Amino acid sequence: MNYTFNINRFGKLIRQQYQLSGKTMGLAILSIFVVYTLILMTFTFNEPRIRSDEWIPFFITFTLAIAFPFAAYAFPAFRSKEKTFDYLLTPCSITEKFSFNVLIRIFIPWLVLPIVFYISSRMASELALWRYPDYNIENFNLSVIFDQLPDKHLGLIITSSVLMILITQSVLFSGATIFKKHPLIKTLVTLGATAAVIFFYFYIIIEWFGIYDNGRVPWLANFNNEVSAGYFLVALELLVLTTTWAYAFFKVKEKEIA
Repeated sequence: MNYTFNINRFGKLIRQQYQLSGKTMGLAILSIFVVYTLILMTFTFNEPRIRSDEWIPFFITFTLAIAFPFAAYAFPAFRSKEKTFDYLLTPCSITEKFSFNVLIRIFIPWLVLPIVFYISSRMASELALWRYPDYNIENFNLSVIFDQLPDKHLGLIITSSVLMILITQSVLFSGATIFKKHPLIKTLVTLGATAAVIFFYFYIIIEWFGIYDNGRVPWLANFNNEVSAGYFLVALELLVLTTTWAYAFFKVKEKEIA
């Protein structure tokens, strides 16, 4: 028997969680749809001419505003001792439970939220055109986002951007394994304090040693071209992402041992 990961056991875990939280998630998605539509209606009803690229700020803002907090409240059973105990007794391995939360809290929102936004934007457009037939409204198209990006090194830009978003989600996701109460706020405060300390540290180092004086460039930032710098950034992001997931995994495993 595979005690690390079993696909049949993982499928049963998904079905169990769906039975427990399916209705709640359905209502949450419906609420998001209603809120999206109402906000977008104020946009379409007040703009006689809307280009397809004008939807992009709404799409990015709405999606991140849901995806980031959703990741920050992973492992909801950890919010209380009783639920934590019940969750750890679920007949599945830590790997399966962790994988389920990564799937639902980090990846699934990027499948569901664009669909919800697309439907909401179409409904808002149709309602506006029904009320004002002379309006000229272009519908939202996800491919428009890629049209706004520069053609040069497009693959690296997209890869780096996706990894940065995943890292942000994963850091917030990790915070949910540490803080029982208000994990989003506490994680953001911890990140802010850590970033301030790091920034101050490097500022002191740069000023004290005059690293950039007389046009000098540190070896870490000395790349032959943009492509090399891009590959280095992607490699660094992959390292950070892997480290973050590993940290979160061992924090979950630590609860089982304790």
